[in-house]
Amino acid sequence: MNAPEPDLGFAEFFRGCLPVVTKTLTALSDDNRVVDDIAQDALLIARHRWSDIHAYDKPQAWVLKVAIRLLRRWQQRDRETLLAEVPEGVQPAVEVEALHAALRELSPRHREAVALHHLLGYSVGEIAAVLVIGESTVRTHLTRGRAELRRILGGSDE
Repeated sequence: MNAPEPDLGFAEFFRGCLPVVTKTLTALSDDNRVVDDIAQDALLIARHRWSDIHAYDKPQAWVLKVAIRLLRRWQQRDRETLLAEVPEGVQPAVEVEALHAALRELSPRHREAVALHHLLGYSVGEIAAVLVIGESTVRTHLTRGRAELRRILGGSDE
């Protein structure tokens, strides 16, 4: 019988990574009921692949990328379910804080870039690693996302 494989530091990684993933997902979603589940699902996936990802330069960025993809999938399914349940001609009323409402109006990439940078303090390079896009693309998303937020919130373009 083979001895169980050591966790190679996964337990410690989990304790440090879970709050970061949860905070990130909370900034990207207005639905806190799924944030914890998605964060734990992403870390469960990481646990299954830990023998590979523990050697990555930024394993936390890998987990964030997985968590964001899981969140996107959930949001798409939830949006489709909500629209299917709303009677024809009736618009669902959503009462939320103005900034979160405005963030939700942004495209997914603009919303992710703005939330990661301005709400969570990620650098352009860190956002590029998490979203698996180039730094110049991150800067473009930030510029366009901020401009769109100003328009939505009624601010000036300066």
